[in-house]
Amino acid sequence: MATINMSKNQKVNMVKDDGSAIKKFFIGVNWDQNRYAGEADIDFDIHGFVTGTDRKVAYPQDIINYNTYDRNVYPWIEFSGDNLTGDDSRGITFDGKHYDEYFVVNADGFPSERTDFTICLTIYMAVQRLQNFGMVNNAKMVICDYDNPTTKWEYDLSENENFENLNAVEMGRLYRYGNGFKFQALGSGYIGGMTELFKNFGLDIDEGRD
Repeated sequence: MATINMSKNQKVNMVKDDGSAIKKFFIGVNWDQNRYAGEADIDFDIHGFVTGTDRKVAYPQDIINYNTYDRNVYPWIEFSGDNLTGDDSRGITFDGKHYDEYFVVNADGFPSERTDFTICLTIYMAVQRLQNFGMVNNAKMVICDYDNPTTKWEYDLSENENFENLNAVEMGRLYRYGNGFKFQALGSGYIGGMTELFKNFGLDIDEGRD
């Protein structure tokens, strides 16, 4: 079993050890609040944006998060739901390691008219609560073959030199490549919370109402 550490903007072909395309992906994210968080409640959330090559959301249901997820709309995605505190009693233990929130993506069900699945991390009401990623340690995401996780690709978000000042970040994207998929570690950050992040995907929201 191997863990491969990825760097910002690095791309990797999502294939099994025998070279065949991975058909089912596990995408796990975890984090720990640090001493700078004090007594504050910090609610971290993952979001999945299903888009075409223009990376713009065409329909509201193309956002997968705590507020929108409907298994009937996207049966090919499993979502953990919202872990409000990062407590280890929530989330999932996968292949011996705990993850606070996660997606499981079945490649065969990925809509033919879509190309990208971008995974993002935000802090709920970060701007209003004056919270940022400087209040968290060990923020990492992992992607691997769900059925046979012999190789895990891990991206440490703190690699971004400005990470502690951010409150929303695009962690990575899974995208079509030939007959399979590639994954790219992104690390693109924002200081305007969910409002700024969603605007990048063509959506105008008021974070006070999210």
